[in-house]
Amino acid sequence: MGRLRLFGELIEAGGAIQGVAAGGGHQIARVVRTAGDYQTTSTSFVDIDGANLVINMTTGDSWVLLLLLGSGYTAGAQYAGFDFAIDGARQGGDFGVQYGQPMYLQDFQIGTLKQVAAGAHVFKPQYRANGATVTLRASSQTTPLVFAVIEMK
Repeated sequence: MGRLRLFGELIEAGGAIQGVAAGGGHQIARVVRTAGDYQTTSTSFVDIDGANLVINMTTGDSWVLLLLLGSGYTAGAQYAGFDFAIDGARQGGDFGVQYGQPMYLQDFQIGTLKQVAAGAHVFKPQYRANGATVTLRASSQTTPLVFAVIEMK
């Protein structure tokens, strides 16, 4: 079972934060993909995997931390952009929440903290290219692509 230490609290993957009083309401959800790489040449933001890299979560009126962890590369010295969609609405500006010129993205961590209203929400990671192919590795247990949403109350 995976663990994450966040602000001094220990979170078990798929579980609650340890050490939080009953009724604390923190929750975490994650999706791990190891079944094949993802590629795009789209110059507009698109879902990385609209069927499998999706988290449906009912939250309180709270903040959520959205994380994308993995590795990947671009063809040549082209740019890659990353963003997150909440209920179909992108969260970043024209360039997303992160935009860079990576020849090779080894062990990247992309995240953003957003406030959401109480209710059911759909969370998805997105990416885009800038003139060449962007490839995200997700082909094995050693190169997984991980998407997580952590509600923080």
